[in-house]
Amino acid sequence: MITVIGIFDDVNLAEEVSSYLLGNGFTSENIDIHTHGDQTDEHDRIGAFFTNLIDDEKQARHFASLGRSGSIVTVHANSTREAQEAADALNNYGAIDVNASDDSPSHSQMIERIVADDIRLRGAYPIS
Repeated sequence: MITVIGIFDDVNLAEEVSSYLLGNGFTSENIDIHTHGDQTDEHDRIGAFFTNLIDDEKQARHFASLGRSGSIVTVHANSTREAQEAADALNNYGAIDVNASDDSPSHSQMIERIVADDIRLRGAYPIS
């Protein structure tokens, strides 16, 4: 399983890309959207999510910081092709550049790691 993450400044863009993905072969079971203010314990949940996903502590804190003030769309892809399609969609819909020093044209991040159900960042409302 490959986890693809996009962080958005605009909640509407996060919702639009989620709808786009659902209309293009992805299932609601594999897409999570977490918007700023969804959870009362969001600070701890977002930190735990990125710490679980990213081995580099400094980078995990950086991603968590960005995620706390934005909307996070996570796609749990079953293949490299699916992950690339998700990353392309997240980028096309305006995922913010999380690595300003990185020369990569991709703003979303692909991480080859499964996210346990209790760590996933599911929003207050289901994606349908």
